[in-house]
Amino acid sequence: MNKSEFKISIIDYVLQCRCQCGGYCFYRLEEPNGADTYFALSTLNHLKFDFEDEKTTAYLQNLQHDDGSYDSIFSDFYAVNGLRLLGTNPLFDHSSYITSNIDQYKFDVNKLPAEMTAAFKRTFYLVSLYNKNAVDKKNRDGMVQFILQFANKDHGFGIGKSSLRETALALNILKLLSYPVEQLQPDDFIRICETPICGFTDIPGTSLSFIEHIHAGIMASSLSGHTPSYPEQCLDFILNCRNKTGGFSRTTHDGIATLENTFLAIESLSLLCYLC
Repeated sequence: MNKSEFKISIIDYVLQCRCQCGGYCFYRLEEPNGADTYFALSTLNHLKFDFEDEKTTAYLQNLQHDDGSYDSIFSDFYAVNGLRLLGTNPLFDHSSYITSNIDQYKFDVNKLPAEMTAAFKRTFYLVSLYNKNAVDKKNRDGMVQFILQFANKDHGFGIGKSSLRETALALNILKLLSYPVEQLQPDDFIRICETPICGFTDIPGTSLSFIEHIHAGIMASSLSGHTPSYPEQCLDFILNCRNKTGGFSRTTHDGIATLENTFLAIESLSLLCYLC
């Protein structure tokens, strides 16, 4: 299969996940959600597929409440960025909703959920949304200091023990805040997460890997200027996660495809320049 056929098969998989209302659902029932819709649109964008859909636009716009708020910061992120990919905007201004979440969260380490990755993901979404507006210096400094609390001696990020996923999210947040991540020497940690078996693993010294770990390694490398030592192994792992539907599952040779894992695979391939 050549690259053109490869792209078409993935586009077909994504479009088959479209619900009648315009939203997307990876298990192909009429149960759309903002996350799957955003991942679908992002994948189509990476594949340079010219896509317009009034129903999808209306679905994402209807995720917002009349006062500009959303059910969650996650819903806000998926809707706003999905609409941006469609070349449009939310119906109502959501800046006060974002600001209220920044004020409420306060980037307080004592308010973290049990799973650190979840905290970094929420923080990344907040910063990404907030960064689209004017960011005052006090809040920016507070965000930076919050993230730097989790910088470890191995130059990775996490509570107690560093992981590649948390490091990639932390670097992404700091980069959004215009912090010079290179001075943190994150490539030292990225390097010890590399493995000739599959390219990257989440925790140094382990060999188990899933597509989100490969994506994290490639993303962290891109953000820090590190050149992956095993790009071919990364590529092989990603391609072996693809199944007969044209989508990608979490691991090789097994599992069902999801829109999120397909997005992670396609963004990773884009960063590796495989789709160029």
